[in-house]
Amino acid sequence: MRLSHNMFSEGIFKNYKRTLVENSKAMNNIGSGKKLNSAKDNPNKISQAETLKINLLSRDAASQNIQDTNSMLQTFDGALQEMNNNISRLKQLTVQGANGTNTNEDNDIIKKEVDKIKEDMDYIANNTIFNGIVMSDGTATAATPKNKKATIGALPDQSIDIPFYNLTNLATTLDTVDVTNQTTAAASLKTIEDVGNLISSIRSKYGAIQTRLDGTLEDISGMNQSLTSAQSSIEDADIAEESLELSRTQIIYQASISLMAQSNKLPQDALNVLASVR
Repeated sequence: MRLSHNMFSEGIFKNYKRTLVENSKAMNNIGSGKKLNSAKDNPNKISQAETLKINLLSRDAASQNIQDTNSMLQTFDGALQEMNNNISRLKQLTVQGANGTNTNEDNDIIKKEVDKIKEDMDYIANNTIFNGIVMSDGTATAATPKNKKATIGALPDQSIDIPFYNLTNLATTLDTVDVTNQTTAAASLKTIEDVGNLISSIRSKYGAIQTRLDGTLEDISGMNQSLTSAQSSIEDADIAEESLELSRTQIIYQASISLMAQSNKLPQDALNVLASVR
């Protein structure tokens, strides 16, 4: 008589190894919070999860672009508001200069403030900068802008044109404003009015772009919520379910250890029986 393999023990050991793999997977899923930690976990779903992840990252980048563009336009609008304030004051001073009751001394005082306003207009145009981008573009004109594209989506054609104007020309135009006498002061009012209207027009265009950007950002945010939910259903682990799986596999492999210990004694018990038969 010959004792060969302990098939009962081998069967228990095979089940024990499989349970250890399941236990390790459940523990890993709980630790990472995901049920897709590698391609082998679910080859059919890993591609969907990665595609959703790429889309979300692209949309997040587009959202950041929109916020940066909005911040730039808000910076420019603040500078244009200050220009508008200067124009209002300049118009007020010009009306005062057109008064025939002014003395030469009065006109000199008015002229000094007017010159200061002109300098301030030029300074604002050339020194309003956002992240290295100057508000005034010397290659454009005050009326005809030069457009620069801002990407506001995840696709190549999802962009918007941002107009840049040569606002230094506005300051140059104001050089013709003369309040030293009644005649020239009255003639300068039309120039000041035109510059003020142009600034208001530029501000309205920037405002319209900001409104569109806000709407686009809201659309992207809503879409991102849907994509995040879809990615979560594919990729994220159900912690309660994984905890139950962890408890189940721990019980099974602990029981397997006990059973293997008992089954490994079977050959020895058989030999002891045979020895007693002699």
